[in-house]
Amino acid sequence: MQRCGGTLFIAIFIVLVMTVTSCGAVVMIQVVEKGEFVAPVQGALVYSNGTPIGKTDEEGLIEALSPTGDSVPLRVEKYGYDPWEGTIGPKTDEVFVELQRAELSLSVHLYDADTMDPLAGVNVTLEGEEATTSALSDQNGTAVFPVQARGSYRIKAGAEQYQPVSMEVEAGIADKEVQVVLLRGDRFSIVVKDGESGETLQGARVSVEGIEKGISDARGILNLPLPRDKVYLIRVVMDGYQEYYGHQIVESDTAFLTIPLIKAPFTVFISVSNEDADPVDGALVLVNGTPVGSTGSNGRLVLTNLTAGLYQVEIQHPSYVPAQHAVIVATQGEDIATELKYQQENRTIKAVEGTGNAVTGVRISLNGKEAGITGDTGTIAVLLRMNQNYTITAEKDGYHAVAIERMISAKDGTSLISIPMEQDFNWLFLAVAGIGMIIIVVGILVFRRRMHPRSHGKGGGL
Repeated sequence: MQRCGGTLFIAIFIVLVMTVTSCGAVVMIQVVEKGEFVAPVQGALVYSNGTPIGKTDEEGLIEALSPTGDSVPLRVEKYGYDPWEGTIGPKTDEVFVELQRAELSLSVHLYDADTMDPLAGVNVTLEGEEATTSALSDQNGTAVFPVQARGSYRIKAGAEQYQPVSMEVEAGIADKEVQVVLLRGDRFSIVVKDGESGETLQGARVSVEGIEKGISDARGILNLPLPRDKVYLIRVVMDGYQEYYGHQIVESDTAFLTIPLIKAPFTVFISVSNEDADPVDGALVLVNGTPVGSTGSNGRLVLTNLTAGLYQVEIQHPSYVPAQHAVIVATQGEDIATELKYQQENRTIKAVEGTGNAVTGVRISLNGKEAGITGDTGTIAVLLRMNQNYTITAEKDGYHAVAIERMISAKDGTSLISIPMEQDFNWLFLAVAGIGMIIIVVGILVFRRRMHPRSHGKGGGL
């Protein structure tokens, strides 16, 4: 039994040795950044014989297996670094890899702060961790420098009549472009904007220390030859805006000064009338969808809080069709006149008698004006104004004249207006007929008397 156990142990040991031998020994690979100070590179991807075996840890380490035969290629890559290539052989136990940061380009574009034109011939200095280089900007205002990925640099730029500029940049892992704006030492810009919307304003008149200097251009800018590090009294005037008047400090590093203008309030009159040129009382006025008040008995409403600009004005009244139109407010005391059209609806007037029998040929009048005559169905169609009282009159020979009062409203719930008619009792005809009957009766009596004369006695005479 002991011999069998020993034999089994030897067999297992031989298998393990053969397995390790076939797989190769463990190789420790360390990846660092090439430079004055050794810094581990985490996340570098390692390839052995073209096959990725993993990424380095936070200490820049990764383990690999050495080949059992010939040496195989080893490659290490990381974005922002130049790739490294080498080999590992059967007897390699460790590999030390130095990754060189990739060389990128840093383009510096220089512009005039006032005109935003490119500046040529500007001396640009780039200070890096290892070296300092200088170059002049070309005709496009650009200076290009080679830099290393992830490097930190300081850009310095200066030119005659311009204030020097200094700024820090990080190179990153790709080519980079930087814009640098240079301020003229003898010039200053004033930018005029709408205080509410922030839009630039063209045509604003600018005065400095009581002297008018010019008018803002399409960009809202006025360039002035003003020395810096001084306090100036500035006045800005523009139609439709409140005047700006105040002191401003122009410091050495100030590129421009923004002056916000507040729109001036206007007094505007809203006048509302109807088709008959009568003022409309109680008309609701909405400006940009917001109710601002109602007209009085004179049909007018005064608005005092509008500023210059475009507005949507809507007028509403239950008896009229709403009116809406765009209004440009630009002057004080402007009168905005609006005519409202009456609201009208179709109605049917029907003349009936008795149990609802239609009466044709009835003359219909509305408020004293004839509207027409009823047809075969005893009806007539009319167009009536809403929320208005009407006196409706119906007349026909042989019928009593009828007059009714009716308020026409959309709330009626019906479009039919019925007018009951009653036949007129003709007394003249009755009198004539009675006289005629009497004459006939008298005639008959007279005729009978003549046909049968009265007898004075019987028998013969004396």
